[in-house]
Amino acid sequence: AALLAISSARADEQVVVVARFYPAPGREAELETRLLQSVKFVKQAEPRTIYRLHRSAKEPGVFLYYEVYPSQAAFDQHVQTIAAFRKEVGPPPEGILSRQPEIEFYRLLAE
Repeated sequence: AALLAISSARADEQVVVVARFYPAPGREAELETRLLQSVKFVKQAEPRTIYRLHRSAKEPGVFLYYEVYPSQAAFDQHVQTIAAFRKEVGPPPEGILSRQPEIEFYRLLAE
């Protein structure tokens, strides 16, 4: 549902997303495996999307996605891609997250 609360970007403007995921204690490896699967799935379905997964050096229990979509339409397609990923691999396992993911949208100011 949080993914649907999208930015107010113009149709031709890039959509930049930063999302943080917090695994439940002891489930870090399980969440990492699932997130890596999602990266592979998204990269195949959306070759023009920048979709990078990181793990915090300071807090190893925090995973961060950095995502850049070329347009609002590309982001809208991503929502469908994630639905297809969940259909293929199943919903997130119960209790894998310690709290809701934090998803933020950014607008490019300068390059």
